[in-house]
Amino acid sequence: MSAVSKGKILIIEDDAALRSSYADAIADAGYTIVTAEDGEQGLAMVKREKPDLVLLDLILPKLPGFEVLKNIRADDGIKDTIILIMSMLEEQRHVLKAKELGANGYAIKGSSTPHEILRRIEALLNPVAEEPANKSVKTYNLFVKATRGDSEKLQNDLGTLKLFTCAVCRDEMQLTLIPDNSRSDGHWFSAHFTCSKCGWTF
Repeated sequence: MSAVSKGKILIIEDDAALRSSYADAIADAGYTIVTAEDGEQGLAMVKREKPDLVLLDLILPKLPGFEVLKNIRADDGIKDTIILIMSMLEEQRHVLKAKELGANGYAIKGSSTPHEILRRIEALLNPVAEEPANKSVKTYNLFVKATRGDSEKLQNDLGTLKLFTCAVCRDEMQLTLIPDNSRSDGHWFSAHFTCSKCGWTF
């Protein structure tokens, strides 16, 4: 007897290798995967498949990711679909545009492993259930005040304002650390920033 799917994820990504690696990691976690190679096909599949979440690249053939996002949010039948942007575009203007068009989160391809993308997906689908199944292991939520080391470089790369302030609503960003139980050689975490006010995730 087959296991019950945890939800349906549509991956809209033109790079076959990336599409396959993300699909494998997400499917292994119990999700049903559907994929599209370009923006036009992806938009049609959102309408047909009604996925629980769309993992959307921005640089796509036929119809760019921003146009796919705009079309989804303008269609009453699919406008509430959860959308996580996954892109190589990491400038603040791209992050802000995605937020303004209604994306639920933004991940940088070069900085996000398939396992980390899976964590982001699960956090978006289950916002009140981010603690891992092992209740003895805590999820840590930190407010970052440090100005040492690479903090300035990290802020610039993320597109956040000084002291990790949300570029969208100017409130404090919270760093969420989720234990990575797939590693046994020390303390490893998947991490993402969340605005404590508007809920936007990076």
